[in-house]
Amino acid sequence: MTVAPLADHPQLITAVARMRWQEWGDEPGREQLAWWVDVTRLEAGRDRLPVTWVAFDERGEALGAVGLAEYDIDERRDRSPWLVGMIVRADLRRHGIGRRLVATLEDWARAQAYARAWVATGDPAVGFYQACGWELHETFERADETTTVLSRRL
Repeated sequence: MTVAPLADHPQLITAVARMRWQEWGDEPGREQLAWWVDVTRLEAGRDRLPVTWVAFDERGEALGAVGLAEYDIDERRDRSPWLVGMIVRADLRRHGIGRRLVATLEDWARAQAYARAWVATGDPAVGFYQACGWELHETFERADETTTVLSRRL
């Protein structure tokens, strides 16, 4: 498995967008695959936020991706940067791909002199981030769902 900037592998933008759409495409205003392709393309920076890394196999197939952006949720624009769009292909979860993506993101953020990173997520992923060393910062209700904010000192 290789992890590299998505900007260096633009042929994988649609595959990453499709994974994200399949996972979160039922969110209001985000039902169309085209929306996810546009956002994934915009987040595929290399040298400054937003940036995205993609994991792919020896055949060049996307296995997962993760991004880092200036902010993620409007209620918490006072802190930055934010881990965004973390996705691993459903049939490959629990094989270390997500951990490798997060470690790559953390290494890059540290090299850019960020002291801390943040992530907002729902219940299923909280345990994953905690296992990666992220700490619970707060939980609050927004849009009829519970949002958990975790952070990690870099």
